[in-house]
Amino acid sequence: MVTLTMLRKDGRTVGFTSSGHAGYGEAGEDIVCSAISALTQTCYLGLTRVVGLKEGEELACSIDESEGMRCILAGDTRGERLDRAELLFLTMEAGLNSIHESYRKSLKIRHREV
Repeated sequence: MVTLTMLRKDGRTVGFTSSGHAGYGEAGEDIVCSAISALTQTCYLGLTRVVGLKEGEELACSIDESEGMRCILAGDTRGERLDRAELLFLTMEAGLNSIHESYRKSLKIRHREV
């Protein structure tokens, strides 16, 4: 099962973590893992290429085969950049909720205050 945790701070979505494997199909052919990966990686690309957040300064992200993916805004992200980043996080979450509705045994979505 993939566990995806949406990270919130002061009522705002500021990041996510994702770990595990959906177990819906064989490695490399798992459509649920593929869909989750596409959404999380597209969110990352939107944060860096569309919003323009600089990794290491305004955004901390890591992708590791065994530990999963982690992406979180720097604590001082404010204003329009925070608004645009949060919109991407919430859009990703909407897509993940849709996947969860069809594949409940493969994806768990949680929320955590940071």
